[in-house]
Amino acid sequence: MRFIHMTDLHITAKDQPLYGLSPHIRLHAAIDCINRDFDDVAFVAMTGDLANRGEAAEYEALQEILGKLDMPHYLLIGNHDRRAAFRQVFADVPVDDNGFVQYAFTVEDNHFIVMDTLDEGKVTGLLCEQRLDWLAGELKNHTGDGSYLFLHHPPLRISGGKTLASMVQGRVKHVFFGHVHRPLHGSWMGIPISSQHSTVHQFVYKFGDPVTQGVHEPPTFAAVNMVAGNVMIIPHAYLDNSPRFVMRDKEAARAASPEELPPLP
Repeated sequence: MRFIHMTDLHITAKDQPLYGLSPHIRLHAAIDCINRDFDDVAFVAMTGDLANRGEAAEYEALQEILGKLDMPHYLLIGNHDRRAAFRQVFADVPVDDNGFVQYAFTVEDNHFIVMDTLDEGKVTGLLCEQRLDWLAGELKNHTGDGSYLFLHHPPLRISGGKTLASMVQGRVKHVFFGHVHRPLHGSWMGIPISSQHSTVHQFVYKFGDPVTQGVHEPPTFAAVNMVAGNVMIIPHAYLDNSPRFVMRDKEAARAASPEELPPLP
C-alpha cells in the first residue's frame, strides 16, 4: 500500500494571503494532483498546522477544501492550531480521555498512531505524561509487527521526546512529522524519521541563524510506499512546472538550453 504525507497547510479564513501566497490555492493544487496522479493511495495524513491562527473559520475553510479529496484523510494538530476550534469543526476526529487529539487506526494490517504535541500558545511542542501514558497503552494493545507514528513537532526537539524514544524503539518503524517546513530524512536514536515541505511557504535552512527566513520554494508532499514492512518515501513537488523530456531522446540529450528541448511525444 501507499499513502500521502503532507504537512503545515496554514489555511486562512476567506483565503487571506500568507507571505504573498494563497494557502487555499496551494492545497487545492495538492488535492487535484493527488486525485489525478495518486488515485491508488489508501489515505492522506496531514501532520499539523492545519490552520494559521487556529480559528473556527479557518477550519471551516479547510473542511470545505478537503471535501474535494477522493480518499480518506487523517488530521493531527500543531502549534498554530487550537484544540477547541478544531474540535468544534472536526467533531468526528477522535480524542483521548483527556481531550488530546490523538488516536490510532489500521489500514491493510498496518497500525498508525496519531499524537497531539500541541502546547497551547507556544511554538515548542510537548509530550506530557498523560499523552505518553496513552501511547504506552496503544503500543501495549497492538500485537502486530510494529507501528507508524505521526507527530507535528520533530521528536528530537520536543519536551518528552527522549521518553518517547525509549518507548517506541523497536516498536515504531517510522516517525512522520512536520513543523520545520523542509524535507528531513534520517534516523534519531535509531528510529527512522522524516518530514516534508509545507504546502505553502518554506523555511530557509541556515543553521545557527537567529532570524528565521522564509522562501517560496516549491511545496512537496510525500508518496509513502510500504511493501513487506519496508518504507520508501518519495517527495513530489506538485507545483513544479519545469520542462519534461524523454531521457532516451538524443535530441533532448544534445539540447543546449531548456528552450531547445523537443516536446514530449
